[in-house]
Amino acid sequence: MARKPAAAAAGISTVAATTTKKRPTAAKPKAKAAAAPVAAAKAGKRALSTTATKKKPAPTPVKKETKEKLKPWQARGADGKLLPLPSASKPTLRTSFLIYLTDRLGELKNDNDYQKISPKTGEKVVDLVKASKQIGQEWRTLSQSQRAKYDALGEQAREEYEVALAKWKANLTPEDLRRQNAYISSQRKKGQRGPAFLRDPAKPKRPTSAFFVYLAEQRAQQSTIANITEFTKAGGQKWNQMSAEEKAPYEQRAQGALEQYRRDMEEYNKVKDAQL
Repeated sequence: MARKPAAAAAGISTVAATTTKKRPTAAKPKAKAAAAPVAAAKAGKRALSTTATKKKPAPTPVKKETKEKLKPWQARGADGKLLPLPSASKPTLRTSFLIYLTDRLGELKNDNDYQKISPKTGEKVVDLVKASKQIGQEWRTLSQSQRAKYDALGEQAREEYEVALAKWKANLTPEDLRRQNAYISSQRKKGQRGPAFLRDPAKPKRPTSAFFVYLAEQRAQQSTIANITEFTKAGGQKWNQMSAEEKAPYEQRAQGALEQYRRDMEEYNKVKDAQL
């Protein structure tokens, strides 16, 4: 009976030994601790790789100042506003009919037969289409005595117009001429008929031929010419029948005028080039 405790002790010792042998598995945390630096290193590489491959934002492009492209006939003044074409200040001719038209419109504006209601204001205004048609019919039936007053006013208006037109042309600058002629050219390309190209008043005029020198002499000898077309035609026939000796004085005058014109053009071009 005294051996049983010994056997029990032996059993306890065996169990203890068995339990003690299983404890070395606690070393696994060390392996995890050792793997931590490796994982951290890999994470660092991934972070570096992501940083390296991340595109830098593109620089904001600098906007270039685009120069305004004006049409050949356009220009801006010192205030930045578009300048009107030179033709805007060109004087207008008031003919005898326009003077009569103005007078009659003033008389018809209070006539109910020539009034209409303005769609914009709702007020009575002159019906210009109807009134102008009536005035045109009146003008065609006026006698010479009735038209005499307006013909005289028209002649006076023409003289004033010629003076104003010459002054307007004289004040045109080379830039004015360029702009206005560029506009006229653009309109002609569109098939629109417009005024003739402006000529620089300072530019020398090309002289006429020997025939026109002769014709001008013949015209000066006539007090009146009933039909200029027939006069020119008759002069041409006579010129063709003249001998070389008869034509020589006119050809010499024409040649002298041409040489003077060439000298004048040289001076004109020098002044024009200096202005550019």
